[in-house]
Amino acid sequence: MRTLRTLLTTLLALLVLPLAAQERTDTVYTFRFVPRRDMFYVPWGGNDKELTRLEICVMQWKTQILAGDIPVLVDGHCTSGDSENDNLATAKIRANRVKSELITRQGLREECFTTRNHATEGDFVTVRIAVPKEDTTAKEVERRQMEQEQARKEAERQQAEQERLAREREAAERERECAEAERLAAEQAAQAQEAQQSETPAVTEKKTSAGWYAGISGGVPFGVSAYSSFGQDKTRAGWSAGIYGGYRFNPVLSLEVQAAWGQTNLSSRGCCPDYRLGSDGVLYEAAVAGMDGWAWSGLTSRVSTQRYGAQLNVNILGFFRRTKDSRWTLEVSPLLTAYGTKAEYRTIDGGASVFNDGTRWHFGAGGNLQAGYAVTRHLHIGIYTGITWLSGDPLDGTPERLHKANYIWESGLKLGWRFGKQGKEASK
Repeated sequence: MRTLRTLLTTLLALLVLPLAAQERTDTVYTFRFVPRRDMFYVPWGGNDKELTRLEICVMQWKTQILAGDIPVLVDGHCTSGDSENDNLATAKIRANRVKSELITRQGLREECFTTRNHATEGDFVTVRIAVPKEDTTAKEVERRQMEQEQARKEAERQQAEQERLAREREAAERERECAEAERLAAEQAAQAQEAQQSETPAVTEKKTSAGWYAGISGGVPFGVSAYSSFGQDKTRAGWSAGIYGGYRFNPVLSLEVQAAWGQTNLSSRGCCPDYRLGSDGVLYEAAVAGMDGWAWSGLTSRVSTQRYGAQLNVNILGFFRRTKDSRWTLEVSPLLTAYGTKAEYRTIDGGASVFNDGTRWHFGAGGNLQAGYAVTRHLHIGIYTGITWLSGDPLDGTPERLHKANYIWESGLKLGWRFGKQGKEASK
């Protein structure tokens, strides 16, 4: 719109300038305002045509106006306010809005204007350019023609600049729209991927959780039978070392087999009578004439153990969505095992061996409670504690079952390695 107005102004200037030598340009330009309003509506009340006439005149005398040779008189009027002060204030704003149009469009300065405000006559602003009488000499006509040519070039320059700015704005807007479209597409792709992952958790778990594993273990066992590791004189700990291997089916279940070897140390309980163990391996209530024997409370039973079994591990954390992919595991593990024990009796004082029993085999059943942590994708560590009840003869090698208890309680550490590229990559 502004480009069209500039071209129209230039064309009218070309038509009017040849008549400048025949009429006086000391003309009053009047701009109408809506009562009680201070906004300058250019298309309203013929203001657009009046502004075009004013711009032509300013372009014709712009050099003299800027030099201060030709004053521009601006009079603001208002009578629609509630008081004289309101009218004067509104008249001042209206005059400033008209001056702003000339400053913006034609490059005039505030110093070019002489402004007066009135609370009389109506709601309008007048602009008067006091132009001296035209000089119709050939030199003046030539000067006017040069100014006309400069005005035309200036109008063309302004039009080209406006077109350039419009192209830049359009290119910037296209770039912004493309960037916004790319951002929305990326967000939609991320949302679609997240939705797909949330819809197929079982497939993902099958690929990332299942796999073979193996490791080593070491523990401290305590036995309880006719003798006990918690003897009447002190507690005697044993040792155990083993290997294991298994397969994890999913975040909840895994199955493993184990083999371990060790030693369990026991001594008499305080509740038992003071029997005597004869050299023939039989318990007697008193010493037997002509037979070597040892006081029951003065002996320890050192039991060598071997066990081979399998256990099912149930990871409690695998039942919950938030923890099924955790590095941590908390497993309850029922187990079945074949347990071999071979007891050797020694004296507490001196530790001399007095009797050796043969290997006894037991069926064992029990369970472990174990907690583990994935240090890396493949390396796992854990701790465990559990009880295995043994069937058959007492594990400490006594010839008679003096107590019903016959079990081993063991606690220890496990160090494991998960094989393959599909090992569990768990989150913290």
